[in-house]
Amino acid sequence: MYLPNHMGDTAWCHSERSEESQIPTTPRPFTLPTAPFRVTCGILIIVWYHPLLKHRCARCYGVLCSVLLWALLISGCAGSMPNATLMPITPSLTPTEAAATEAPSPTHTPGITATIAPSSTSTAQSPTPSSANGSTNTGAMLPPTMSFDVNAQAAALLPAFAADLEQAEDWDRYQINARLDPALLTVSGAMRLDMRNRAETPFSAIYFHLYPNHADFGGGMQVSNVYVNNEPAATTLEQNNVLLRLDLPQPLNPDEWATVTLNFQARTQRNASRDAYGAFNQEAGVWALANFYPVLSVYADSNTPYDFTEWDRRPVSSRGDLAVTTTALYDVTLDAPPDWMLVTTGARYDSDDSTAPEGLRRERFVSGPQRDFFVAALQGLDRASADVDGTLITAYYQPANAEAGQAGLATAAAAVRAYNERYGRYPLTELEIIQAALMDFLGVEYPGVVLIDQDLYQPGNRLLETTVAHEIAHQWWYNLVGNDYQGEPWIDEGLASYSQIVFYESLGNDQLAEAELQTFRNWYTGVREAGRDDTADQPVTAFQGNYVALVYAKSALFFQALRNQLGDEVFFRFLQEYYATHRYGEANSETLLAVGEDVCACNLQPIYNAWIGGVAPVNIP
Repeated sequence: MYLPNHMGDTAWCHSERSEESQIPTTPRPFTLPTAPFRVTCGILIIVWYHPLLKHRCARCYGVLCSVLLWALLISGCAGSMPNATLMPITPSLTPTEAAATEAPSPTHTPGITATIAPSSTSTAQSPTPSSANGSTNTGAMLPPTMSFDVNAQAAALLPAFAADLEQAEDWDRYQINARLDPALLTVSGAMRLDMRNRAETPFSAIYFHLYPNHADFGGGMQVSNVYVNNEPAATTLEQNNVLLRLDLPQPLNPDEWATVTLNFQARTQRNASRDAYGAFNQEAGVWALANFYPVLSVYADSNTPYDFTEWDRRPVSSRGDLAVTTTALYDVTLDAPPDWMLVTTGARYDSDDSTAPEGLRRERFVSGPQRDFFVAALQGLDRASADVDGTLITAYYQPANAEAGQAGLATAAAAVRAYNERYGRYPLTELEIIQAALMDFLGVEYPGVVLIDQDLYQPGNRLLETTVAHEIAHQWWYNLVGNDYQGEPWIDEGLASYSQIVFYESLGNDQLAEAELQTFRNWYTGVREAGRDDTADQPVTAFQGNYVALVYAKSALFFQALRNQLGDEVFFRFLQEYYATHRYGEANSETLLAVGEDVCACNLQPIYNAWIGGVAPVNIP
């Protein structure tokens, strides 16, 4: 996430919202009318306005209206369910069926099966589990028709990186089938997750984050029909419905796989960028759907680079990037109206409108190894593309901002070229940039997709240039090399901020590189002279009005000081080794320093303690 254009801590960007806005609120529940309710409404409207009934038989007219009003009340109070038909995903095999198949093991990856659309002839019903919103769903769970194809994921990877899929055992697999309804602002879907216990202890429960229920998102999410290994799973909502606990019918032992299936529906807002998270909102031709599905929480133990242990159940702070995730594989099929263009993480694998519901288009996407799956549906935007080292970069922008949109594309292409050379090659086939209404922040990164605030799209605006360069850098320092964005945000934000300097250096523009460095000096000097200097290596909740100056500026200055100490050749070899060592994985301060010390054969603890791990009277580079 990137940078404001002013230093006000309460209105800086999404990462620095006011304390009042961070108070959790219970999201408004949402349901859609049942079919009887809608039919009754239609009959009542016809009767109410029909002139013959109204004038020729007034008494009958009155009785009929009364009956219909009572029917309307009864059908409305009977409870409502989403009116979009979900595309069910099948639970795992029953014990009897499983006996005839090879059981999952550390060397055998379970297949993932899913139905693409309901069969009109199927009548089989699965047991109905309790749901996360207190209701039940009795929809049929259909037989499997499609397996998860790891090889298909190669479509999202450059040929030189196709062999990375040999690590597929290390990654959980999501299969999502969903229907997008832009008019109702809903995404209704079914999800299947094959997950592996990579910890040292058994799991008795697992957790998912339902980010649309977070107060900042301003929308909502409901989950139902929850199964684990074909057995109904009890669920509990925690933390104002943002955290979903699934109690496992049987403990999941280390190295064992489990299959979770569920149905979900998420709802966004419209034209709400001034009041809510712009990446989960429909506005200005962009329907942004960040974290539209239940996201498996991170589990941490002594073998993982996190300061917490067990499941990540920390309250999600409004400051900084909200979602802490690990790399996974996604196979996502979306049904959407044909007049909306879909832009997602990964690559389009195929489309088959013949199997889509009437009036909708069906497209399938695969992610490759990435740590989240973002979807946007666009209307009325122009686009332009460029190829950099085999990666197709596409920019989407308003027709009225064509000049700035083309400039944003040129910046993205130059940034990818620079970071490929300085850090290591970007392994994915696609990268998208979208002009969007963000308001509270200038840009935000998701895997393979970055959103840039629409107000930056002015000809010659250097803030557009630096924002794009920053967000593109997050594809290396966030998506490909992860860290705890809520616990140690200085790592990815410091590296992405310092990448602005690297970007201008790659253009041979030392003057603008120095201008970026001076901006960071000014921000950090301001808080230091105000007596608000502090350690940069701390959770987002620990900062007091100095988050941006320390996490963005001081951290970037640390990397400049480190570069001055090591020299250019060793410094960039360190970053290349850090990227190669932790690509698709996660790092923390300790592992970052360990890579640097291996490369330089020196002790980096003193410079880290002075700049990041503590507070010292450092010389600003």
